[in-house]
Amino acid sequence: MDRPADVLAGVVEALPAGIFALDASGRFILWNAAAERLTGWAAADVVGHDVSGSTLDVRTADRILDELREGRAFSGRLPASTATGRSVYFRAAPGPGGTIVGLLRDVVDTGAEDEAFALLDALWETAPVGLAYFDIGGRYRRVNGAVLDMDGGSADDRIGRTLEEVHGPTGAAMAEGLIATLADGRTRTDVPVQGRLWHGRGPEQDWRVNYYAVRSPDGTIVGGGVVITDATAAERNRRELAAVAAEREHALNRYQSLVEATSAAVWIRDADGSASSDAPALRAITGQTAAEYMGWGFADAVHPDHRDGLRRAWRAAAAAELAGVFTRVYRLRTAAGEYRWFRTRAVPVHAGGRVVEWVGTETDIDDAMRSRERLDVLAEATYAMKAALDPEGELAALAEAVVPAFADLCRVYLFDPGPQRSRAVSGRRSVTRVARWMRHPPANGERFAFRDSHPIARSMRTGTPMLVPITTDTMQEWGAGGEQVRWGREIGANSMLVAPIESRGEVVAALLLMSCRDRARYTEDDLAFVRELAERASIAFDTAITFQQSRRVSVALQSAMLATPPAHPGVEIEARYLPAAAELQIGGDWYDAFPLPGGGLAVGVGDVVGHDLPAAATMGQLRSMLRGLAHDSSSEGGDATPSAVVARLDRVACGLAVTAFTTLIYGTLTRCGERTLFRWSNAGHPAPVLVVPGAAPRLLRGADVVLGVDPEAGRHDREVELPPGSTLLLYTDGLMERRDDPDDRAAAELLELVRSGVDLPLPAFCDHLVRGSSADTGDDIAVLAVRVDA
Repeated sequence: MDRPADVLAGVVEALPAGIFALDASGRFILWNAAAERLTGWAAADVVGHDVSGSTLDVRTADRILDELREGRAFSGRLPASTATGRSVYFRAAPGPGGTIVGLLRDVVDTGAEDEAFALLDALWETAPVGLAYFDIGGRYRRVNGAVLDMDGGSADDRIGRTLEEVHGPTGAAMAEGLIATLADGRTRTDVPVQGRLWHGRGPEQDWRVNYYAVRSPDGTIVGGGVVITDATAAERNRRELAAVAAEREHALNRYQSLVEATSAAVWIRDADGSASSDAPALRAITGQTAAEYMGWGFADAVHPDHRDGLRRAWRAAAAAELAGVFTRVYRLRTAAGEYRWFRTRAVPVHAGGRVVEWVGTETDIDDAMRSRERLDVLAEATYAMKAALDPEGELAALAEAVVPAFADLCRVYLFDPGPQRSRAVSGRRSVTRVARWMRHPPANGERFAFRDSHPIARSMRTGTPMLVPITTDTMQEWGAGGEQVRWGREIGANSMLVAPIESRGEVVAALLLMSCRDRARYTEDDLAFVRELAERASIAFDTAITFQQSRRVSVALQSAMLATPPAHPGVEIEARYLPAAAELQIGGDWYDAFPLPGGGLAVGVGDVVGHDLPAAATMGQLRSMLRGLAHDSSSEGGDATPSAVVARLDRVACGLAVTAFTTLIYGTLTRCGERTLFRWSNAGHPAPVLVVPGAAPRLLRGADVVLGVDPEAGRHDREVELPPGSTLLLYTDGLMERRDDPDDRAAAELLELVRSGVDLPLPAFCDHLVRGSSADTGDDIAVLAVRVDA
């Protein structure tokens, strides 16, 4: 069983958030996999190094360490560029034994949080009431200026100490409510406290104290907030201050809700989500008037695709018994008339046990969303192109990946081969994909010819991507006809990207992407994206061409070397071949059957190591050499026994360096009176299987060394009679080989597979073997079956 420490280490390593830790001297002792992904800094380059010797400058690192060693948590962005190009947000806090532990996150998720913290910091310092924050141990972590004005002393007199340590018995009385709130998380409001601070040295005072629990995103209580008002004068004139106290409590509730809100454009809405209060900051973004904004008018600026979902979400949040933080991401129309991605976050303000209003913000996250969108499209397009096996299929997969995720229209133009000598560039359209709402471009035939001023022609001649704004004037400059100009206006085309696709140093195609209607105009960031997309398409195009060339060669090899076995008197012959490289349709295994000059039949099955064209080429050489040597030996009246032929083949192949490792079984079938004899020699190959009528299948065991190892090694012949109706099976190890076979069950399962299908007609028997194989290595399979006439 794993030790608890090992289990914990595994859990930390698998966490989706970046986790790091430093020892008391400031050296990194932990940097998990998520931290590596976020920053691009490998753990081997971080762990064991002093933080001030890392990518942080020394002054920044020392300041952060000083804060943490004094017991204060620290958060912010990493003040250096990461290797991934991301901005990374971090939080760190003191740990046990002087260590420091921290969390890393993508700044896309925390940028809005930083803005909120800046806003809250200003509110904290200017609040008209005393505000203090305590950690889970009841120690001061922060106080605002109002506390100092009210009770005297300085922040340094308090930070890191408890209320009782600072104020004595009166502080202990104040701490009772705080300790209770930290224990049960329940809010305590308007708690009266009376006494003298500074261990009795201060004046007699009265306070009203409110205690709130502060929770982490997972709900754990991490500290407590205390709101203090000086009630000394109020106690003397309580009636006059009753109305003021009620208003102040409402302000405090609103402030508490704002602590959890984020971003810059702050607004307040009613309990049902509608707007009865103006929000100038938000209207500055959308360009709406106050009248247009009120009620549910603010939703008119939301993109139509997201508008109904936003309304439903608001109604559901308002109807919830325990309303929590409301978060929604959608596209918002700006004052400039373009749609950008925004995130809204709102928290409920409670009074009397119910939601009375919502305090929220809008954060512009368009850059982050579009960056993530580009990465997703790039990954999808790359995967789709790799799966295609021909150049045009690869380009079609690219178009499918970018429409509609990144473009409303994608066209790929294939140029005519050879240099384009005229001023116009010509070729044919390979593929066109459009968004569902768009009608196809006007048909101009499958051929195209663009004048020099057209972006396609310029990109093709310069070999550089281009970002092109689309207007009626620019379309006419390119030579677009009236119908195309009208179509461009109809679809609301606003910009396009053009990029060349190269193959072997020449521009062979051009990629055109178009943005229309309310899709944002393409930017320089999008141009960089399409440049990367075109480079990947160029690589995939090259790969597809190479594959097609390999496939043509492999099909030719297969047709030439794995032909249908010949007819032969007295026997029936069938063969099957299944390559491991299914797309190439070729591999290193082969079968062969051919007549010999003396009237016999030669049969063989071999296996060259490898599953590619080199293996296939070696296979072709060995097959041809075997045929020649067998035929020559039988014609000259020399030693034509299988062992002699295999020995000669081994010597010739080694002498010519044809192969380094090949298994082979070669044999002859001859008639001797009424008997059919099979004589064979085995060079390290799986044993043949013989099935005699009325008997169980059996392996014809016995083998010599493989080809290509020792050409002078002795070789042996073995012989068996094949009674009428018997079936002889030769095969390669791809038919039976398994990755995990500790009990050596493969041979027994092969014999059972043969037994269950041997009564089938010979073609069906061969199909039965290939389909029913239990092999799992993905190796080539070659099968040659011979059945003696009954």
